[in-house]
Amino acid sequence: MKLTNPEVIIINEDKFDIPENIEYLISSILISENKTLNKVVTISFINEDEMQELYKRYFGYAQSTDVLSFEAGEIDPESGKEIMGDIVICYPFVDHQSLKLGNELFAEIKLMVVHGMLHLLGYDHMTEDQKSEMWQSQNEILLANGIKLNQLPE
Repeated sequence: MKLTNPEVIIINEDKFDIPENIEYLISSILISENKTLNKVVTISFINEDEMQELYKRYFGYAQSTDVLSFEAGEIDPESGKEIMGDIVICYPFVDHQSLKLGNELFAEIKLMVVHGMLHLLGYDHMTEDQKSEMWQSQNEILLANGIKLNQLPE
């Protein structure tokens, strides 16, 4: 099999200021998790109203949050790449959260990308064991990519 880079589709209709190296971060996460790079991931940066609308549609009540992930797990018939799913980041929420926690905004955004990708890779944090495993992988990826945070969100 030919080595390829993941296809990362960035949707940023509000033209938020985002890190330029998200594609590299996605590759790094896949490599650290021993996954092939033959994947497609969509990352959308949205506003508070859009996040509340999504939350209401999928969870039954309007609430804002920092990041949501939606698994697809399909194969693109044209490219043969696995379509992993969508990571949706609420930019204003993350911006406010970074200020509250004393984190640099781009580091906070990268944390959301890492967290969302781990969900697409099957991690969860519903139980203490799951949370421990996910947080360990998350911390290893952050460290490997030089992403420094003063404090993690709860």
